[in-house]
Formats: sequence, C-alpha cells, structure tokens
Amino acid sequence: MSTLSKTQTTGHSGFFDVAEWRPEDPAFWASHKGFAIRTLFISMLALHLAFAVWFTWSALVVRLPGLGFDLTVDQRFWLPAMALLMGAVARFPHTFLVLKIGGMWTTFIFNVALLIPIFGIGHVVQDPSTPFTTLLFWAGMAGFCAGGQISSSSANINLWFPKRLGGTALGVNVGIGNLGTSVAQFVVPLAVGAGIFGAMAGDPLTFNVIDPQTKAVIKTMPMWPQNAAYIWLIPTLVLSVLILFGMKNHPARGDFMEQMKVVKLKHTWITTILYTLTFGTFSGFAAATPLLIKEVFGKLPEAPDPLAYAWIGPLVGALVRPVGGVLADKFGGANVSMLVFLILIGSAAGLTFFTAPASSAEFIPFFIVLLGIFLGAGIGNASVFKQIVMIFEPKQASHVLGFTAAMAVLLLGFFVPIIFGRSFALTGGPNAALWIFVALYGLGLLLNHWYYWRRGAEKPC
Repeated sequence: MSTLSKTQTTGHSGFFDVAEWRPEDPAFWASHKGFAIRTLFISMLALHLAFAVWFTWSALVVRLPGLGFDLTVDQRFWLPAMALLMGAVARFPHTFLVLKIGGMWTTFIFNVALLIPIFGIGHVVQDPSTPFTTLLFWAGMAGFCAGGQISSSSANINLWFPKRLGGTALGVNVGIGNLGTSVAQFVVPLAVGAGIFGAMAGDPLTFNVIDPQTKAVIKTMPMWPQNAAYIWLIPTLVLSVLILFGMKNHPARGDFMEQMKVVKLKHTWITTILYTLTFGTFSGFAAATPLLIKEVFGKLPEAPDPLAYAWIGPLVGALVRPVGGVLADKFGGANVSMLVFLILIGSAAGLTFFTAPASSAEFIPFFIVLLGIFLGAGIGNASVFKQIVMIFEPKQASHVLGFTAAMAVLLLGFFVPIIFGRSFALTGGPNAALWIFVALYGLGLLLNHWYYWRRGAEKPC
C-alpha cells in the first residue's frame, strides 16, 4: 500500500501528513516522485504569489508622488526597504515552523495571511494625505506576511527530493517564486491604470504627469492605486484551497533548540554570507531598481518610465535561477559560484560608468549592465543553495536553507535601497553604493575560493 494513502498518513495529523519519505531509496523515489513534483508545483505557485505581494511596494512607490503623496527621495526608498526588512524578520519563524507544524500548514497559514496586507494597502493608498508612517507600517506588514515564505518553502522542498536533484528542485521552486517580483512590477502599473474592479474597489485618484524640466503638469489621468493590492485577492483565495488539499506535511520534525544548533556551525555562516551576496542582491536591487532608474534618468528629456523596464531585471534573475540549479548539479555549486561573483563584480563596477548620463539615449547600456547584476545574482541563488545541500545532511540542510534565506535579506537586501538612498542624498549619484557592493562581492569570491573551490578546500562542493 502506498505510503501516501490515507491509512498510512496518520503520523501527525492524519490526512494531512505523510508517514514516511525516503527519496534516496531508488525504488521508493521511482514510485513516489510524482507527489514530490506536485508538492514542488504548488509550493512554487505559493512562493510566486508571496513575492508578488511582497514587491508590490517597489512598483507602487514610483506612482505615489504623481498621485499627490508628499514623499522625499529617502522616504520613497524606505518603503520597499521596510518591506524587505520585515520579510527578513519573518523568515526566522518560517525556518523553524516547517519542522514544527509541517510544510503544508506553514504554507497555508501564511498564504491566507496575505489577505492582511492586501486589504490594508488597498485601503491606505486611496488617500494622498495618508502619513508616511502609515504607509511605512503597511509596507512592513506586506513584508512580514509575504516575505518569509522563501525560508519555509526552501526548507520544505529540500526534504522531498534526493540530494542529486536538490539544486534543480530548489532552483525551480525559488526561481519561479522570484518571478513573482517581476510579475508584480509588470502587473501593478497595468492594474492601477484601469478600473478593473469597478465601484467595489473605490474611486480613482488623479495622476499628474510632470515635465521633468519645467515641473509643470502636462497631463492628468485617473489611477486606482488600490488595485496594486486588490489584484492579488482572487489568486490568494484560490491558492489557499489548492495548498490545503494538494500538499501534505513531511514526516520530519524537530524542536526549536535542535534546529538552532546550525547557528553554531562555521559553514552555516560562510554559506549565509555567500547567499546574502546573491539573494540579498536580487531582492535589494529588485526593490531599488524602479527608483534607481528614476533618480538617474528622471530629470532628462524623454526619460524612460522606470516601471516599463524595472520588471525585466527580476525576470532575468528568476528565470536563470532554475538554470543555475541545473548547472550546479552538473558542474558543482562552488564552480558556478566562482563565476557568479566574477559576474557581480564586473557588472557592479561597470555600472558606475553609466550613472551620469547626458541624455536618455544612454539608458540602454546602463540597463544592459544592470541586467548583468540580476543574471549573476539569479544563478548564484541556485548555486549556493546547491552547496548547502551538499555540505549538510538533509534535515540539517533544511535548517540552514531557511536560516540563510532569512539572513540574506536582513544583512543585505534591506540595506540595498537604503544605501542607494544615502548615496544619492550625500553624493548626488549611486556610484558610492555600487563600489560598496563591488567590495562585498570580492569578499564572497575569496570566501568561496578558500572554503569550497580551491584544491584542499574544507568542503569541496
């Protein structure tokens, strides 16, 4: 009888649990891999939606000044940064909940929790007099309810697949999840520009298009900023049902103190730094790119609309993550990570040559080099996860995957928009921030070389 049948799934909560799971057993895997693939499919949809809600602020904030919201440049960078910060904080309980209550229940609870920021954001952005502190609170709430899922999702998926497929499974899961960032930055501008929910969503606000030279209003148009949040309502409800009846809890369990043991391990912290420099870059640059484009090119004639391009970077980073997983499975995570850090160093340094444009025609080379950062970060997200899967045994690796995913945003992702904001405020441009990132990527290159890549490394992987 199948170990997934109802009579055998009574280990913890009956119908919602699997009694045993042995992915390293070839015969077991051959007959049960379909369920693992189904779990992966639902997990990546849930993570995709969470990222979309999480990064809604990065797209919405660009439109707020034209709608009458009085926000400084620093404050505009702070809104997506606060979403990143609270997402990082939320990742710690996510890391431990998978082995405490099960991956399905963790995914279900936090998917339903997306309704909180959806309704909260949809309400407060309808009034341009809403204080910055209120907007900041709801940015943080979006992060807390939506930003933690990558930790629980990664910890959960790692348990279902054999080690030899770990890089591919995690790459697909988080890659499609990361794609929610790009989808948000593409869909939100379309959603706020149309009254798709009619009177149910509330009245539109007037959006003023400002001439960058004269500061005069050149045209107005209706806009529904609340749709930036409400657009995710129906997907949240449908997916909640899919999670509840399509996923199950893995039998592995562990208490908090057992899971915290990984914090004492040296390689937990080294791989955390490496993942911080890849996923922290992806999340931070995804949040900062719309405002980065606006601040560098916004004062020029025929300036590009940041939201017409900002979604492309996260799209590149998300799509190459599964590719990075396959490459890491084939050639080794450390080998791929070495290439990743070289790409990040070259792209960040190269971008400094295109940040003082004389005309909007210089936007294309600027944007191509910027995409190099997303390319390197996306591949690196998968290659470092592959290294973690190889360095640690499966249950321990789940703890480490969740922990590193949490720390990546807390240690770098949150600070990327803040560092850019400070760089603009103090120097008038982003180059000071970019050189800081170059130095950090150099550190990642050295750590990966010494501990995982060189001949005689402690943990060749």
